[in-house]
Amino acid sequence: MTTTPTTPTQTPPTLPELAAAIIVALADIRQVPATELEAEMAGGNLEMASPEAVAAISAVEHRFGRRLAKVEDLEPEQLTSVANLAELLHRRWPTGTSMPSGSGT
Repeated sequence: MTTTPTTPTQTPPTLPELAAAIIVALADIRQVPATELEAEMAGGNLEMASPEAVAAISAVEHRFGRRLAKVEDLEPEQLTSVANLAELLHRRWPTGTSMPSGSGT
């Protein structure tokens, strides 16, 4: 399920909210139920491939209506797990910019 915001979210989401958004995006990418990934992650962390992480970032940015990552932010160690990716996006929230209203992805 894709959620399109009518206006960009101004209040930063919590780390658990970002992690949940990443899991939903990753479930869409892998074409599996989010509950399957949540079960896989239970009590730990869930690893992902770099292309999956890039696609998840795009989905999360679209969901929240903000650009949250720049190319220079995308270090390999930041793309290896849901927790690392959530931390990166959370750190980037204060400097993230609103996405153009005409961005169609």
